[in-house]
Parts: sequence; structure tokens; C-alpha cells
Amino acid sequence: MGKQKTVWPTDREIRLRFILFAVIDVASAKGVCAEVLLAAHKLLRNAPTQAQLRAALADILACDEMYGFRFPQGTEADDLMRSLGSTAAEASGGVT
Repeated sequence: MGKQKTVWPTDREIRLRFILFAVIDVASAKGVCAEVLLAAHKLLRNAPTQAQLRAALADILACDEMYGFRFPQGTEADDLMRSLGSTAAEASGGVT
């Protein structure tokens, strides 16, 4: 039998996981519905793709309770979220 190659997550995927975990923590304190949070938490247990992590973040941040949520300006988390937002806007043809 041959060895199975281990696929390690990229740095961006690891950062996205930590960001999603932090957003889940804040969202639970703000009273976001459990269905959204449980789906995102379940995603963290698996090996999610960047697209799945971004979708889970978008689902949580779209809730009314999370209106106006931002990471502190200048932090790595804020920079990553801004870059994700700009790439999503470029992909959809929008302007940031």
C-alpha cells in the first residue's frame, strides 16, 4: 500500500478559520440565531475550503445582530476581511 499524501491548509485558510471562530464568538454574544452559528461551527470541524469559510462568514455577518461589526482597523483580521471583500466585489463586477 502506498502512502496517502497529507494536504495541509494554506496560511489564508488557517487565518480564515480563526477569524470565523472569533466571529462565531462575537455573534453568539450578540444573539445571532443558533442555526447560523451551528452550521458555521460544524464547518470548522471539517476541512472547509476558502469559499465555504467565506460563505459562513458572510452568513453570520448578514444577520441583523451583526450590523456594523468590524475588526479593529489596522489588524491582520481587518486587512484580510477587506481583501476578501474586494476580491468578492471584483468577481461580481462591483467597485469597492
